[in-house]
Amino acid sequence: MQMAEQSLWYAENIDLENTLKTNTSAEAEFFARKVKFRKGDYIYLPEENSDTIYFIYSGKIKIGTYRDNDKEVITAMLQKGDVFGEVAIITDQKRKDFAQAAIDSEVSVFRQEDFKKLMSENATIGFLFMKIMSNRVMEMEDRLESLVFKDSKTRIIEFLLLSIHKSGQRVGYEYVLRNFITHQDIANLTSTSRQTVTMVLNDLRNENIIQFDRKRLLVRDLEKLKSLINSPS
Repeated sequence: MQMAEQSLWYAENIDLENTLKTNTSAEAEFFARKVKFRKGDYIYLPEENSDTIYFIYSGKIKIGTYRDNDKEVITAMLQKGDVFGEVAIITDQKRKDFAQAAIDSEVSVFRQEDFKKLMSENATIGFLFMKIMSNRVMEMEDRLESLVFKDSKTRIIEFLLLSIHKSGQRVGYEYVLRNFITHQDIANLTSTSRQTVTMVLNDLRNENIIQFDRKRLLVRDLEKLKSLINSPS
């Protein structure tokens, strides 16, 4: 369960939202503009200019690319408090990925030069941004390790565990994930098929480990779910 446990560190040690609120002047609010996106709306697409950076206030944002056959490959599913479009800080090249609202979302948009100014004037923001970049690299390394060494079922279960750590709400002894993503999105994130995701989730439901519908996923027995990581297939 190394991937899920390590990834918890990523989620718990960066609080850019609070930092922006407490460590910047009113000038930061002037720099940023809030924009609402409906589910399915694209924030940006490949080949667009990398001149803006985004901070998520609510919702979920899907980051991905397209293969030569136009197949969608999701590289990240981001949520409240996350930053995306950060490549604008380090390069002026065209974007190679897309950002799409997985559910209704609200984001703050910073122009490249404005965010660079905030970083130069506030060491805390600069440090957190570098930490975010470092963690993204570590997340990608963990995902690559998972793809090479772990089977589909393990990857799907680890994704569920990571989702619980990042955004699960505890209700008694259970954990609920609201506005959970589609089976196809899970498949794209774990490099499996939608059919495999559905089969694994149905098996977990039949064992009374989870329950789910289109609106939420409920983990009824977290410890049992964790135990499946190292159990024989």
